[in-house]
Amino acid sequence: MDLLSGKNWSGNLLKNKTLTASGRVNGYAWYFQVKTNSWLVEIAEDQAIDASDLPLVGFGCGGWLYECDKSILAENGQEQLSAIRESLSLAFTKFQDNELQYLPAVTCACSE
Repeated sequence: MDLLSGKNWSGNLLKNKTLTASGRVNGYAWYFQVKTNSWLVEIAEDQAIDASDLPLVGFGCGGWLYECDKSILAENGQEQLSAIRESLSLAFTKFQDNELQYLPAVTCACSE
């Protein structure tokens, strides 16, 4: 596990089968995931949500999403960690500047 941090944010990078990270930015839980051709950052609107409960933005809760082409990430090692830190810093700067796409929680009328 690698520690990640920047201005008003911190978290942990997990290197399992998939590369993921989670933490808090300005009191909001965030989640990062490397996908096949892109990487995704989501930030939960409800500050009571723990980062370990993500991903669920757009389904279980409202929040903000940022997706970017994976090609900016290095393939391995320290270069990859540096690229992830830079990518997260960019996403969180956009979040703080109110430039991220907001997704409301999806509600289902199934239980009515």
